[in-house]
Order: sequence, then structure tokens, then C-alpha cells
Amino acid sequence: MRPYPASIRVPVRTIVAPTWMDEPGKAIEEGRAALAHGSWAEARIRFAEALAVEETPEAYEGAGLAARYELDAEAAIDAHERGYRLARSLDDAATAARLAIQLAHDTYAFRGPSEASGWVERAALLIEAEPPSVAAAWVSVLRAQFALADHDPDSAQAESAQGLALAREVAAIDVEMIALSVNGLALVSSGQIEDGMRRLDAAAAAATGGEMTDADSIETVCCHMIDACKLVRDLERANEWCLRVREIATRFADRQMFSICRTAYADVLLWHGDWERADEELTAAVAELGALRPGRDVDPLARLAELRRRQGRTSEAEELLPRFESHRFHALLTGLIALDRGDAETAMEAAARFLRRVGEADRFERIAGLDLLVRAAVAGGDLVSARTAAEEIAAIAVACPNAPLRAAALLADGRVAAAAGDPATACTLVEDAADLFDTAGARYDAAVARLELASVLRAAGRGGRASKTEARARTALEELGARPPEARVGGLSAREAEVLRLVARGLSNDDIARELVLSVRTVERHVANIYTKIGASGRTGRAIATAWAHGHGIT
Repeated sequence: MRPYPASIRVPVRTIVAPTWMDEPGKAIEEGRAALAHGSWAEARIRFAEALAVEETPEAYEGAGLAARYELDAEAAIDAHERGYRLARSLDDAATAARLAIQLAHDTYAFRGPSEASGWVERAALLIEAEPPSVAAAWVSVLRAQFALADHDPDSAQAESAQGLALAREVAAIDVEMIALSVNGLALVSSGQIEDGMRRLDAAAAAATGGEMTDADSIETVCCHMIDACKLVRDLERANEWCLRVREIATRFADRQMFSICRTAYADVLLWHGDWERADEELTAAVAELGALRPGRDVDPLARLAELRRRQGRTSEAEELLPRFESHRFHALLTGLIALDRGDAETAMEAAARFLRRVGEADRFERIAGLDLLVRAAVAGGDLVSARTAAEEIAAIAVACPNAPLRAAALLADGRVAAAAGDPATACTLVEDAADLFDTAGARYDAAVARLELASVLRAAGRGGRASKTEARARTALEELGARPPEARVGGLSAREAEVLRLVARGLSNDDIARELVLSVRTVERHVANIYTKIGASGRTGRAIATAWAHGHGIT
């Protein structure tokens, strides 16, 4: 289901049917043909002509569809409500259920998921005693989509399988392919990647090969494929499908489809480090989707906040947070920003909140939260939590051993090894992770991994190589336009730099705790992390740290 904003309006009751038309069947047929070709305005005229002769549920259904595709919320909902009431007055439960399904699409687009779910369940009640139908298939498919949104792939598998069987029984190819794609995405989400991608490949082939006719259904199938590619971090494949959806959107003159595609495409650009184009796509998507209804722009807003964070524009990223509080990435971004500022405790809480919301079953969606948890737990001195999270990332990477996931697993293990006092092992793991990120074209992730590698090399007493590695990472970040806090303060987080500044002034841990309103234990963890990163230790640690601070301009 897609969202649609209001735009051009052609009131269906103001058009008078031509004198030659003595029944509405021909106009309905022509209206449906116009819908299939993406001629929304033409379709609205034809259905209005049919309604001028006789009000029928079929004509109202077509008029509502055409209005929806022209992003006219009021006209779409009004037409479908009229059709629904008419079908009920005619005691036609099957047709009323079909109109209820259209209202589910409308209300999801323009008003929100709660009302949409209500219409789905109303349709289900209407057809309880009816034979298999397109509406029955849609009920199962939409329930499956709601389950996926709630991170419940098991329920999504069961509902989509039922919808697939029903769609095949009534020979509804568009609904069948959507059911197949939802089933595939649910399988991928639960870790059954090979089976899931096979189903998605088949559905996408039907969507782009001419078997499907409805623009909404074609786009939905393609978007499910893109979502699956992003889950397993197959960004090149996702990029190909983004471009394909843009092509389809152009063919159907579908601005809404194009707007949703912008966000997915921006994910790919963000990953590869083409941040200027990512910024353009996300800014446009926020503007276009923001015209739909409150809350429809949360997806691009969340991505835009992450882009700002990576650029080092932390205050701007924080200003965006209240605008997407309902989004699952809100907790994740809150934690990442907190970690950038050296607040490991808040970052751990945010990671835990994100993981609770995602749940246990949606395995690939968990990776970003687990990665944050590893980093925050290491910074907070909780090696048990860090190791547990790293082990889960490794298990997920085994299920889908592509370069980005293997790199994420290696980096997590490297961070744990460094925190456990094993710099030799950490060096190997983090270096291999950086190389794999390079292979995958993930320039930012590779540079951040090399910044961490530089810190580990210093802890291992290899200062010369550490300096070269850090210089390489800094150059890469500058080319991207990135100024993350750790890059600005010589490998330290903003909070660590603040603590080091006070150490260099001769303050004790107790004094620093009072100055920064932190617990002494938290200050001790920061000092230990600083020592590890700059290669200081023992009784001379404070003297080395003070000299290092002055040498790096932290005074």
C-alpha cells in the first residue's frame, strides 16, 4: 500500500454523460483501459460519464482508483465510500468487501494504518461465509503486510501463504504476485534468504515482464524486492531495482511511486558515499511525501538525520529527531548521536530500545542495533554485552555471507578484542573489516573502521603505521564531506576529548566527575578508553595523555 497526497480534482458528479451513451458499461470498460495505461485524468472522466448514467459500485470503484492515482485523497475516499454503501444496500457482500479493501488502501495512504486495518477487518467479516474471492486474498495479503511492519515475519509468512493460495484459486495475478513477494520478504526477514529471494525474483519478473497491469501492485512488488536487498545489504542489486522502479514510475506518470523510490535510492547513495546526490534525493522525498499527511515523511527524514550525523552536522541531526519519533530508526539515531558525544549509557539504552522494537524474528533489521550495542557496551566497559551482541552479528553473517555483513561481523569482533586487551587479534579483524567494506563500496564504513584500526595499532605499539592509517582514513572522510566527532579530535569521541582536556589540566577523576556532572566510574571508563586509543598505560599514563593532548591541540 502506498501513500498519496491531494492534488488535481475532477468531481465525479459534475460530468454529464454523452447523449449517445445509453448504458455505463462502455465507459467503465474505457475507464479501466485508461487506468491500465496510466491515464488517470482520462479514467476519471470515463468513470464520471458512467456514473452520470447510472450509479454502480464498479463505476465508483474505478473513479476512486483514478482519484487515488492523481493523489486526490478526498475524491478517492468519497468515491469508494459511496461504492461501498451502494454495494451494502444491494446486499452484495463480495463487492462491498472489494470496496472495503480499496478504502483500506486509501486510508493507509491518507489517514494512517489504524483506519486501514479497520477496513481490512471489515472486509474479512463481510466475506466470512462467501466463496474464495479477490477480496479474501487481499485480506490475507494486507494482514501480512501489517505483520511485516510490526516485525513479525512468521505471521507474515502464514498470512501471505494463505493469500497466495486464494489469489491462485480465483486467478488474480496481481494479488498473487504481491502475495508471493510479501511471502518472499517475510522469509528473507526471518533468515530463509535463498527461498525468499527465489519468490521475490519470480514476483519481480512478473511485475516488470508485463504479466501485471495495476501500477500500485507493480510498484509494491518491486519495493518488496528492494526492501529484501537492503535487509541483506545487497546494495548493488537494490540500486538496480531502484532505477527500475523509477523507470516504471515515469511510464505511469506516478509521482508517488517516484518519491518512495527516492528514499530507497538515497540509501544506496548514502552507502556508497555519494552524499551530495543522497542529500538531493532525501530533501526532495521529504518535501513530496510531507505533502501526503502528517508522518508520511518519517522514512526520508530518518535517513536525512543519519546523513547529517555522518557529515558531522550533529546539531542539525538532533533537530530532525522530533520529526520522526514514530520511526523505528529514532532510537537508533538517538543512540548514535549519544555515542558520538561520548554518552555510552544513553547509547546502550537506545540500542536496547531499538532491538526490543524490532524483536527477535526480524534478524537482518537487528544488525544496526546490535552494531550500536557493541560500540556502546565497549565504550561503557560492559564486555559481556558487547561480546553477546557481536556473536549475534556473526551468526547473522553466516546466514548471508556477503561482504558488507561479513565486514560488520569482523568489525564487531575486532572491537571486542580491542576492549579485551588483545590488540594483535583486533588489528587483524578490524583491518579485514575495512578491506571488505572497501570491496563493497562502503567508503564511509571503511574509513571509520580504519580510524579504529589506527587506535588499535597505537595500543599495539605500532605508532608509525597507526599514523599512516589514520591519515588515509581522514583523507577518505574529507573526500566524503564527513566530519564525525571522532575524526575531529584525533580519534577520540567528543566526550573523551573533553575528559582528556581536563586530564591535561591536572584534574583528578573525582574533579572531572564533578566538573562534567558524571559518575566517577564513568570518568574512569573514559580515561581507560583514552589510554587504549592513544597507547598510554601505567603510572606514566597521565603524563603521556597530557603530552598527547597538547600535541593534538586538545587544551
